[in-house]
Amino acid sequence: MAGAADPPVSPWNIGGAVRVNYVYKSWQPEYRHGFVGLDTLRLDLKYDDGHLIGSAQYRYNHFPAGQGGYTNNFLHHGWAGVRFADKSELHVGLDKVPFGLLPFASNNFFESIAYYLGLEDTYALGINYAWRSGPVAWRLAYFARDGGSYGGGGNTASASNRYSFNLVPDDDKLGYGTGQGDRERDTLVARAAWHAPGEANTELGLSLLSGAIHSHNGERSRRRAAAIHAKGSRGPWTMMAEALYYNHDTRHLPGQTFGGLDPNSFVILGAFGYPYPVAAKGVVYVANVSYNIAGSAGPFTGFKIYNDYSVLKKKSGGFKDSLQNVTGLSFSSGKWMFYADVMLAKHQPYMSPDFGGLAATSPLHDGFSRRINLQAGYYF
Repeated sequence: MAGAADPPVSPWNIGGAVRVNYVYKSWQPEYRHGFVGLDTLRLDLKYDDGHLIGSAQYRYNHFPAGQGGYTNNFLHHGWAGVRFADKSELHVGLDKVPFGLLPFASNNFFESIAYYLGLEDTYALGINYAWRSGPVAWRLAYFARDGGSYGGGGNTASASNRYSFNLVPDDDKLGYGTGQGDRERDTLVARAAWHAPGEANTELGLSLLSGAIHSHNGERSRRRAAAIHAKGSRGPWTMMAEALYYNHDTRHLPGQTFGGLDPNSFVILGAFGYPYPVAAKGVVYVANVSYNIAGSAGPFTGFKIYNDYSVLKKKSGGFKDSLQNVTGLSFSSGKWMFYADVMLAKHQPYMSPDFGGLAATSPLHDGFSRRINLQAGYYF
């Protein structure tokens, strides 16, 4: 007698995550022993019937007093698409910008310094096509605009309530009062990654980006970026390297500045509720190494140790370099994922007290600061 047929597998998948952090910052004497708080609640929705595909994620952040005491909520991504017979894919919607090392130029939770420049793990609204020709994976995308802004607490800048770091209008009360009102528009991105055969699992890639900058005073200018990257694994070891150049060729008015700075030596980027100044031109170098530890320890497995280094060499305004180094350990247990990161940085807005540090506008924070982040996340 034949057995009953297996029930059909649904093309829908619903999931999410809850993440909690312990944070210590060396520049916060009022929290000498650090603090614990909710980091993220998120809801994930995916669809894949083999031909039609889609993915969306919405996030809610609640940061404790040691991190500003505020909330955000935003669409992380949301796109629908088609997978063709040759396995190429076409996505339309709020999708990842295919630039540089993918999916991340880092191993740690806080990513590389490129993330805070809008050049890693960034999402924008447009159309994205990915295909493969022999050993080369290609991506070509057009983004009409950035991902937009969403909701936040009363102590956040409304234009910066978003996940991705984008050019945003400055905020007089919570920003720098420059009057700059830039927006990203009409961005073209092309990426090619060559995959070598053999055990080394090597990838070499080139990325190019060109887009328009629209300001609220009617001026239009260009932004450009280019990156080369390499990634290779052999046994338990993985190494990542990237060099990228970017240039925001702005046309700010003489009064759109602060602190006597050249108004075209910096731009205003924002995310997670707050804007900050960034050098208009720069070069970023990324160098990461990780080691996967085999076996398990009780219920814990998937151990990886890593060191992620990145530096921003600023090419405008005579600004000082920004640097971050993150040494960490990640591991898992079932649906739980854990990170333990020790960060050293200077002139980095999320790892030092110098929130304007990506343009290094303050002379008060030339030394290294230290941040420790311990995270437990439950993914379902």
